[in-house]
Amino acid sequence: MKAINCADHYVLNTDRFREDVAELTGGRLCDLVFDPVGGNVFDESTRCVAFGGKLLVVGFVAGRIPQIAVNIPLIKGFSIVGVRAGEYARRFPDRAARVAGEIDRLMISGAIRPSIDRILPLEDWRDAFEAMERGEIVGKILLEP
Repeated sequence: MKAINCADHYVLNTDRFREDVAELTGGRLCDLVFDPVGGNVFDESTRCVAFGGKLLVVGFVAGRIPQIAVNIPLIKGFSIVGVRAGEYARRFPDRAARVAGEIDRLMISGAIRPSIDRILPLEDWRDAFEAMERGEIVGKILLEP
């Protein structure tokens, strides 16, 4: 089985969300979907999870907390997992420290890297927030002092 790192890609056209993901994966769809957005993105993400995959619910920046009929994960055979990093760190501080160390190691080695959409001067913070509100941002915005 060939692994595809879809994290190197992003899909913006919500009219073809599943189709674009299927194209990226050669029709396989995703074994692991990371959704920090919620709302309509969650709804579409459920269509992109491969049989036996996992959909990680991380947040709801879209504003709408989605709901799902349980027949969808039943029929598609996928799991929905809530991921709350702060709670994990409180409950398992030793494990959280090891995870943070591994993330640092991967960042330093260049194996993972944040997606930076744009860099703006700090005084343009309003522009940054408005761009986020309009949904224009893919990745992070850096504000420089």
